[in-house]
Amino acid sequence: MASLPVWRRARLVGGYLLLVALSLALAGCWDQAEIQDRGFVLAVAVDVADVPGSQAKPDARLESYNEGGKNLPRYRLSLQILRLGGSTGGEKIGESKTFVISDTGGSMFEMVRDMLGQSSKTIWFENLQFIVISEAAVRRGGLDRVMDFWRRDAEMRWRAKVFITSGEARPILEYMPPSGEPGGIFLNHVARRQIKAPQLATAINDLLSVMQLLDAKSDLFLPRVELEGKTLKLEGAGLFKRDQFVGYSDEYAVKGARIIRGAEKSALISAACPVHPGNFLVFELFRHDTRLRPHVDGDNIYFTLDIAMRGNLGEVSCQAEHKTQSSEYLRAAQVLFAEEVKHNVLYAFQAQQKMGVDGVGLARYLKAYEPVAWARIKDRWDEIYPTVPLIVSVNVAIVNVGEHQ
Repeated sequence: MASLPVWRRARLVGGYLLLVALSLALAGCWDQAEIQDRGFVLAVAVDVADVPGSQAKPDARLESYNEGGKNLPRYRLSLQILRLGGSTGGEKIGESKTFVISDTGGSMFEMVRDMLGQSSKTIWFENLQFIVISEAAVRRGGLDRVMDFWRRDAEMRWRAKVFITSGEARPILEYMPPSGEPGGIFLNHVARRQIKAPQLATAINDLLSVMQLLDAKSDLFLPRVELEGKTLKLEGAGLFKRDQFVGYSDEYAVKGARIIRGAEKSALISAACPVHPGNFLVFELFRHDTRLRPHVDGDNIYFTLDIAMRGNLGEVSCQAEHKTQSSEYLRAAQVLFAEEVKHNVLYAFQAQQKMGVDGVGLARYLKAYEPVAWARIKDRWDEIYPTVPLIVSVNVAIVNVGEHQ
């Protein structure tokens, strides 16, 4: 470059400086917005627009838009938005950290855009914690239709949880947790307790898992959340045949289904004391090995489930009447716990069979381990599944009895 004329070197330097200046001007996010200009959506509720006894406000006429004469099933979409603290004062005691806005229409996307007429901030979904859908909404159009926007939009968090409720979904967004944290974060944290509470159906209810199951045309279940008075609780699950709602299963069935799938990290197994009626003993699971296998014998298809559990004797209500450290007592207790696990598993499996819902995913196991047999019967699986036997074998080992006799 030193051999170039002065005017040529000046032009090259000028070009480099111009390139650097343009690069700086183009750097950054195209949709950049300051944090105080974003409306952080923590939770979403989907209802039907004409739910009987709805808690809609008298001015609900404004929570809608002109659809141009389209005759679409109408839903009511509600967003829980984080209330950012102002710069002139602190939070009032008992004041909610969130507020809720709603809109009615046929398209989720259009309702979101129409809600910009109610918000001074950009609606921002990348902090979304959960989506709760009313039973009426999934019955109206199916789960696939309700979920399409949320699994298609690039702003959605794949780890957001999906729930179903038997009543109206919007009041769940208006619930004020006793812990004082925002409602969306509260319910998401409750869902995480599934590690120690296998009766919670929140192991695979994130948006990514639901999307994969819907795309695969698989049966699935969603955790059920209910609000009564000032109590919010996760209880049982809603079962779906493909994307069609079938019914609910209770917490005991959810626990059994998770044991079948080996999805429990920890669990409590309780059994009645056979010697002292009205008393019980409890086993605390620490480790387990669960193996579900399909077997094909000509036209006969059956599954075996082998479960091995290791853990502690966690509680004995009639301990004063027993020598809980004796080998004889421990052997008898292990048999009781094994029988209870088997009962729980068969209860859950048979409940799903009666509804015709393969929530455990036997079809996936059969396809993976016996592809030839699956190819032969896949078109008749819905007829075959309710009659498929499950043979259960359970072995329980108590390795510790705690610090007390």
